[in-house]
Amino acid sequence: MQSNIVSKQIPVSGMNCASCAINISKVLKKTEGVISADVNFGNEKANLTYDQNKVTLEELNAKISPLGYSLVEQEEHIMPDGTVMNGQTHKEMDHSAHLGLNQTKLEKQNELNEQKLKVVISMPAAVITFILMMWEVLAMSIKDFPMFPIPQELFRGVLLILSAIILFWIGGPFLKEVITFAKHRVANMYTLVGIGTFTAFAYSATVVIFPGIAKVLNLTDAVYFDVVIVVTAFIYFGKYLETRSKLLTGEAIESLINLQTKTAIIEEDGIQREVNIDQVKIGNILIVKPGGKIPVDGVITEGSSSIDESMITGESIPVDKTVSSFVIGSTINKQGSFKFRATKVGAETLLAQIIKMVDQAQGSKAPIQRLADKISEYFVPAVLIISVVTLLTWLIIGSMFMPFNQALSFGLICFTGVLVIACPCALGLATPTAIIVATGKGAQHGIL
Repeated sequence: MQSNIVSKQIPVSGMNCASCAINISKVLKKTEGVISADVNFGNEKANLTYDQNKVTLEELNAKISPLGYSLVEQEEHIMPDGTVMNGQTHKEMDHSAHLGLNQTKLEKQNELNEQKLKVVISMPAAVITFILMMWEVLAMSIKDFPMFPIPQELFRGVLLILSAIILFWIGGPFLKEVITFAKHRVANMYTLVGIGTFTAFAYSATVVIFPGIAKVLNLTDAVYFDVVIVVTAFIYFGKYLETRSKLLTGEAIESLINLQTKTAIIEEDGIQREVNIDQVKIGNILIVKPGGKIPVDGVITEGSSSIDESMITGESIPVDKTVSSFVIGSTINKQGSFKFRATKVGAETLLAQIIKMVDQAQGSKAPIQRLADKISEYFVPAVLIISVVTLLTWLIIGSMFMPFNQALSFGLICFTGVLVIACPCALGLATPTAIIVATGKGAQHGIL
């Protein structure tokens, strides 16, 4: 059977951090028929090269779906001129689809709105809890400091309920990754946070709800509900800022898409009619009036004008065009009317190609990012090992110098601290975010 090698850029859903992109790449690369798989967390897309005779997108999806990820499959639209375009599955074709692009802003905005609601609820709770936590510490440490105003049992009961809501609702994605890790031995940043916060919550809940068990196990009376609330809320707030940043930087491509006119005037058999841009075919004769945008690329067949091509060339002085001159879609006709024959439409126009190049640039990886990805690949497992070694060190060596229950308490705090503080996303997110922001700013200022 003859091989059928294809290369595609496919959106990926479900990623939480740079480690997720690495995990997906590793699984896909091990699949028979896949030649290369490069997943970018910055733009949430996978650049795949594979043999369609050996593996399908459905089979690739089946490989990563147990890990909580999915390839957002696309359907192809055949335009009247024969151009093949990709659009989001089950979505009505829009202007971005005509240019051969995906439009996921609505999904991102919905995700951002959901995250904003959780941040609005969790952050005030975290700030208040932090203030009360510091008050309690200072009241116990400083002689003349005012006594803590809330009875300890009541305070612990409120923290138990609040931390349970924060952990299992706001921190649900963290706990989900812990379950995935238990099933498939695949970890990411959320796994670290989930294990750390759940451990702190489980220990504290045992002390409060089952004091008899805590007494039998000789556990210390300390609880760490405040740690669960503050850590979960602040990390989720960081996730919200990350989503917001991606949404804003994605507007660079959107602004380029909006340069394209949505309609065109076609002349057929001496009759002029206005049609949607996606109905324009190669060879159609189009009319452009003064002040109007040129709908697609083509060659002037009748008339002359001056055209503002600054969006492409950066040159602010209009360029004179006559019969046989090439005109570029989305540039502005300054004066005079003319007719031209469409030579490139849809995803083949110069503007569409520029947008595609900007999109590809945002998904590219600098050499330093490849190094960071390589480090991140081993970072999460290393953190898990270090956290376990830290706990065992306190239990084994620490118990030689202090009561076992105190060693256990210190060990759990250090175990949790290593997990939630050692966040690999700072390593894996900084470079791709910088690339996205830089290419976005370049596109906004006409630097292509």
